[in-house]
Amino acid sequence: MIQRNIDESGKISIPWPIEGTGPRVLQSCSLRQRETPYFLPLELARGACSNIRGQADMWQRSGMRLPDAYQARLAEGMERFLDAAQSYPMSARTAELSDASLASLQQASDALVDTYAAQALAYRKNNERQLGTLAAAYIAPPGPMAPGLERAYLDAFNTIAIRTNWTAVESDMGKLDFEPFDPLFDWSHQHGLRVCAGPLFDFQQKQLPHWIYLLEEDFEGLLETVSRYVATAVQRYRGKVQLWHAVSGLNTAGPIKLDEEQVMRLAVAVIQEIRRHDNRTPILISVDQPWGEYLSKSPDGISPLHFVDALVRSNLGIAGIGLEMRMNYWPEGTLPRSILDVSQQIDRWAQLGLPLLAQISVPAIAESEANTPRNALPIALGPDGQSTAAEQLSYASRLTRMLLAKQMVHGVFWESWDDRQPHSMPGAGLIDSAGKPRPLLDELASLRRQFLF
Repeated sequence: MIQRNIDESGKISIPWPIEGTGPRVLQSCSLRQRETPYFLPLELARGACSNIRGQADMWQRSGMRLPDAYQARLAEGMERFLDAAQSYPMSARTAELSDASLASLQQASDALVDTYAAQALAYRKNNERQLGTLAAAYIAPPGPMAPGLERAYLDAFNTIAIRTNWTAVESDMGKLDFEPFDPLFDWSHQHGLRVCAGPLFDFQQKQLPHWIYLLEEDFEGLLETVSRYVATAVQRYRGKVQLWHAVSGLNTAGPIKLDEEQVMRLAVAVIQEIRRHDNRTPILISVDQPWGEYLSKSPDGISPLHFVDALVRSNLGIAGIGLEMRMNYWPEGTLPRSILDVSQQIDRWAQLGLPLLAQISVPAIAESEANTPRNALPIALGPDGQSTAAEQLSYASRLTRMLLAKQMVHGVFWESWDDRQPHSMPGAGLIDSAGKPRPLLDELASLRRQFLF
């Protein structure tokens, strides 16, 4: 039962198990409020039919050729949906037909988006030869300089994202130590990699210094302390950085309580401090959970689009928007989404008119870890209830191809490089806890050879 304080129609989004695929977030069509219950599986199948057919029509009008596999699975899904819609009274048989429809429609969705990615990439490569998209993994000291891993990193990526964590730099208040990060900047310069540094302020529990609670009731003191740290970092690495990642996760609740005005002031202070000491290097801001799942628990929170739109309108010179898509993690992550759903979300954010950077995590394990900054449990990628390296490869490779096909996506950054080093999400590293490369790393190297500088 859903109760609302307003008498308006709305759409329901809910995770739903799909046979042969695993869980995915599905959305109904717009439903008006009424006392008579809706039959949920049927409405989710109706929403899937509408969404897939609408997207296919849009892409076809743009010149895309629809594949036979899509047409066959769509016809199958539509037939099962119509059978379900005409069954009366609604029963277990209706649910069975609706679920069968969803299984076929998910296959149609996969065929559709894979074809879009293939045709769009072929078009881009024909016109651009090699794409200028940034490809990187977030690195913390000691980085990718272990024997045997240097070449693997350089083959897969043209950029490095150095995670200059405040908590690692200033473990004791007033004592800043950047020395562990210096070799990473030097190594990047030696190998001709572009450098993204940050986030300089990451609003996560274990990414802020442990002493931050001392400033919880002193916001002006917090601003002063953050500004001092940012100024020191920018002055030290100015000229060695091609992209500053200013703030991350400020749209979600963090370890200290901030109201909406304080959140905005903090973001503005970090950006202005970067500009004060480096007025040329582009600045990126990023948002956590771009679908806004956290708003189901905190309805008074800041929506992702509202947060970014307000900063963009402030004319601070923001050059790009990062979307932190920690796929298949919960509660501090992104619920399971189809590749088509991710594609449509990218298109929504592209309406802001700024380049987008996709920050991706995809689990290769099914259990959580106690030493990660986030309270995040991997959700099964596949229908067998497990997340494995093979399932990570299958999902993430298709996701990456779709992202590279989008002209507004100027970067694809992987959240974790090595599960043996400090990382934010359990089991998302391209190097596993035994020090062995996961299959996804070879796929990323192949994509770089095919499409990227």
